[in-house]
Amino acid sequence: MINNLYYNSDDAPSFGLEIDNDLLASALASIYNRDYNPRKEIDPDLFRGVVDRLDEAITEGIADDGPDTAFVDALRHSAEVFAAFKVHKAQNDMAARLLDSNGRLKSFEQWSNDVQSIASHQFGPWLRTEYDTAVIRAHQAAEWQRFERDKDVLPNLRWVPSTSPNPGADHRIYWGTILPVDHPFWSRHRPGDRWNCQCSLESTDEPATGIKREDAVDPRKDGPHKGLGDNPGKSGSLFGQDHPYYPDSCSSCPFAGSLKNRLGMRFSGKKKDCNNCQNVDYHTPDADGFVLKNKYTNGGQVLIHQGADRSKKDHKAIVNIARHFAKSGEIVKVTPAVHFKSEEYQKIYGSLAGTKYERKCPDFQVGDKFYEYEGFEKPWNRRKVKSMISHGLKQSALIVIDNSKGCSDRFTHNMIRARLKAHAKIDEVYVYEKGKVRLLFSHGAYK
Repeated sequence: MINNLYYNSDDAPSFGLEIDNDLLASALASIYNRDYNPRKEIDPDLFRGVVDRLDEAITEGIADDGPDTAFVDALRHSAEVFAAFKVHKAQNDMAARLLDSNGRLKSFEQWSNDVQSIASHQFGPWLRTEYDTAVIRAHQAAEWQRFERDKDVLPNLRWVPSTSPNPGADHRIYWGTILPVDHPFWSRHRPGDRWNCQCSLESTDEPATGIKREDAVDPRKDGPHKGLGDNPGKSGSLFGQDHPYYPDSCSSCPFAGSLKNRLGMRFSGKKKDCNNCQNVDYHTPDADGFVLKNKYTNGGQVLIHQGADRSKKDHKAIVNIARHFAKSGEIVKVTPAVHFKSEEYQKIYGSLAGTKYERKCPDFQVGDKFYEYEGFEKPWNRRKVKSMISHGLKQSALIVIDNSKGCSDRFTHNMIRARLKAHAKIDEVYVYEKGKVRLLFSHGAYK
């Protein structure tokens, strides 16, 4: 399907990989080892590789026009949404080949050979074509913003002939057409609404020519190609949402969530708007691998790293504690355990360098401060409070301890005093009890 859409052929041109070989190798290993659920999650390495490439395209495309920051941010966000659907399709196409005809897991070597054509197309010629088109679309978007600003002086647009050695006949009939910027013709036909089109527009004060032979075009055959039907200068979208990577409807979206959510979307008549859908945002990792979990009207957010161990018995409690801080307007990140020599450690925990907590991996981050949560192993006794405080302080001076057994504040205060007398550094101590979080000690003051 993509070969026919992009190249009007069953074959793709020969291109090398557009992403790093090591990145692809790491992604293949993650899919094979089932490090994540490819139906519900997005491979962070592949996602970032595609996003970085499209970001480069946007930067190149807008270089000469410099549209406002909010518009560029919209283009970049739409690129992330496009990348999310592209990577989701690629990883699921590859994951579907993990088992042989007898239902047994293939060897990694056999499987990697079997999916080579998928990986090489998705992240080779197809990504190259998407990059080239993104440069054009970003440039057209920035140009359109300028056309709108300057239309009092240059009220018309001229269709400039293609620079391609093999231009399409359907666009040729419009070469030289001059019409006002606001003319509805530009919503029906426009340079760049074909994959690999190299026509362009320019503003002019020359008189309008009228429409040339629009009836010569069959809209069913010669209409805009899928993914390119909208005007990026108006939509703020790098690609249209009718591209084959996108779902046909909200209820068929891989990020729609539970069956209940899908059924609700099907019967609500909700209009698809992927670029402004929280369900997509909730599955899209940022540059450091964090995915949005909760978002509050006061600006607070909970983000969970894709590498966070969701099977850990304390994970649910940590997420609930993160929500407590986020509801107060904080940006809270649930962090993973990673090796201190890794690049990922530097991205997430780099601010701990030079402190006594360097090489540590606290459980979550609130703003620029790291916190550690400590639970206890059954059976319960009051001595567990001392252990939780002591263990927590090895990771951070900001701790939350499990008080589900209702130990008195007086006893916990005494345990804090004992640690302070032993010259422990303690900045804050919270207790987590009955699903609630309560501050018990802060910078020398007992609550």
